[in-house]
Amino acid sequence: MKRSGALVLLVAAVLAMLAPAAAQTQGYRTLHVDALSMRADRERVRVGEVFHLAIHVHVRENITALDELIVPDVGTLQLEGNERHVTHAASGTDVVETLTLEAAAGGTYHFAPAYLDAIDGRTRKPSRFSSNPVVVVVDAPAELPSVRVVTVGLLELLVIVFALAAAVVVLVAVVRARRKRAVAPVPQPVVVAAPVPPPPPPRTPRDDVADALRVYRNAPANGSLEQLRARLYVVAGARPGATLRDALAETSDDLLRVALIAAERTAFGPAHVRDTSSAELIDATEAWLR
Repeated sequence: MKRSGALVLLVAAVLAMLAPAAAQTQGYRTLHVDALSMRADRERVRVGEVFHLAIHVHVRENITALDELIVPDVGTLQLEGNERHVTHAASGTDVVETLTLEAAAGGTYHFAPAYLDAIDGRTRKPSRFSSNPVVVVVDAPAELPSVRVVTVGLLELLVIVFALAAAVVVLVAVVRARRKRAVAPVPQPVVVAAPVPPPPPPRTPRDDVADALRVYRNAPANGSLEQLRARLYVVAGARPGATLRDALAETSDDLLRVALIAAERTAFGPAHVRDTSSAELIDATEAWLR
């Protein structure tokens, strides 16, 4: 009887230990997670400048929200905005969460991977899906020169100015003496001034978009993509550091809105659709420029 009672107590203890884990697992959703990545639109900024940290998730299921997604701690960085966009397609759902950040001090900022916990639709087991980490370098402003260095520099500049002035006085005196000794003045050739061409028309933001599109079409890299995206934000009337929602709210031009959405999808969308979205960006921008 004593052995049977001890066995019952041992089994009860093991079940009590497993119950919280089983309850927690039952709270997870079953998801087929095809992609989870994180990237910054600018890997090097200055103190006071705004940059964006975007987390992208693609699941095969048709969902309205992804509350399981845990974004990294931004530490001492100032969080100026947090937007989450959910897009549905035939292949599933894309969720993009964009953090707008600003650094008050220089340094190297390491962002831990974003993650989510779910029942893996492939293995039917509870799993943790993690993105890649991201590093952003913030450059501190240059230090102002000391008062002593500025004073010495001004003194050296004054000495140079006085020396140049003395040289000019001597040169003028020599030229005047030579002119007095000259027998007759040498006739100067008549120079006919060429007509001045009219100034080129002033550049417009549309010209900047056309130039950026030309560079991106020839070399579709991250740098040229960011330049084209920034030019589109400017013509939309968005302020520096604005998000896609801000830019869309600033313009009523339907063609420009299509180009803005295509630029955002190319910059932060999944890698396997980047070629398609890049072509859409080029076509949409050309349609707006016509």
